[in-house]
Amino acid sequence: MGPSSTNAAGYCGGDVARKLEPISVIVFPGGFNWPIWAAQANGYFERHGITVSLTPTPNSVFQLTNLIDGKFDIAMTAIDNVVAYDEEQGEAQTVANLDLVAFMGGDNGFLRLVTVPEVKTYADLKGKQLSVDALTTGYAFVLRKLLEEHGLASTDYELVKAGGVVERFEALC
Repeated sequence: MGPSSTNAAGYCGGDVARKLEPISVIVFPGGFNWPIWAAQANGYFERHGITVSLTPTPNSVFQLTNLIDGKFDIAMTAIDNVVAYDEEQGEAQTVANLDLVAFMGGDNGFLRLVTVPEVKTYADLKGKQLSVDALTTGYAFVLRKLLEEHGLASTDYELVKAGGVVERFEALC
């Protein structure tokens, strides 16, 4: 088989039994991982000599510290996490030296302020605890600004670090 030929298993050149290079990816749970699931289900990664394992993260602190410390190869995360740790403003210290690179922007369709049913207006948030993933990343800053623009002072509510998407949703119950 020549360099451009494809064998029966769909690999370009080489041996069908070659060892796949493992890539570990840490992700927030959710439907935005659909492209990775589809690629796994359809064998796209294997056709290019890699196997991808996904690990759901409970929060950005776990995700970023473990990425920086080398326990994962790639993190599917929001840019605010990268900026916070790159600027040494992340919520936790890391063992390894920082070497983050952001590439491939995703979407902004999942940014929503979600509340319990009895909260109908921003004013209804006065005196409440509001959960965020981390207190020192961009989404917490965006939430503070959003609340300020709707008439709430920082003393009108309490921000509580609750963790990732699943943990924040569970905190609503």
